[in-house]
Amino acid sequence: MNTLHNWETWIGTDEAGKGDYFGPLVVAAFYVDPECREELAALGIVDGKTLSNQRVRKLATALREQYENRIVVVERMPAAYNQLYAEFRERGQNLNHLLAALHAEAMDTLATRVGATQVLVDRFAKSDILTPALRLRQQAASADQGGSAALEIQVRQVTKAERDIAVAAASIVARDAFLTAMDSLSETYRIRLPRGAYRVVDAGKAFVKQHGSDRLGEVAKLHFSLTPRVQGF
Repeated sequence: MNTLHNWETWIGTDEAGKGDYFGPLVVAAFYVDPECREELAALGIVDGKTLSNQRVRKLATALREQYENRIVVVERMPAAYNQLYAEFRERGQNLNHLLAALHAEAMDTLATRVGATQVLVDRFAKSDILTPALRLRQQAASADQGGSAALEIQVRQVTKAERDIAVAAASIVARDAFLTAMDSLSETYRIRLPRGAYRVVDAGKAFVKQHGSDRLGEVAKLHFSLTPRVQGF
């Protein structure tokens, strides 16, 4: 029995890459209804953070093959991420506001596609900055579409939301997209970029030596406090 809600249909969203120095920030949304709920459980869908990379990739492939229309992925690669982060900082906002904007984009895009009105999210901020971000996005979309009415989306934010099957599926899709992007960056720049935010300085210094300090923002989230160490300051 689901202890987080009693919805028949809903969307779950989750992110990957927030705490990683290298690579993108990814938010995924996944839509669940009675038709697929038991199938997801049978696949072994659980929180992606508890699974091996190999298992995540296998499950993500299955999810994309069977439920492509139920998935939305919003990804900001490092260069775009750094620019967006700077814009939020100029407005006096922080990383959580940026994350809220990406969650809002993912849930609104998928909700509009499938007609869902309930969304479950793993709480990532003490105050509710997600609902205002969603309303702002809907207002902009409504203006672009000549004032058409937006869906009345109900957002529920709870801790450890990955217990929910939709959020768990979203976590797997998000992590898989992050891993794929990391592989792509490593191949493009011919250097193995480690995950996480620890033991990454040496790889960062190797990147700077090979490609130059001015290109670090193409692979890394520059606002992390370890950036000066990577750049040799």
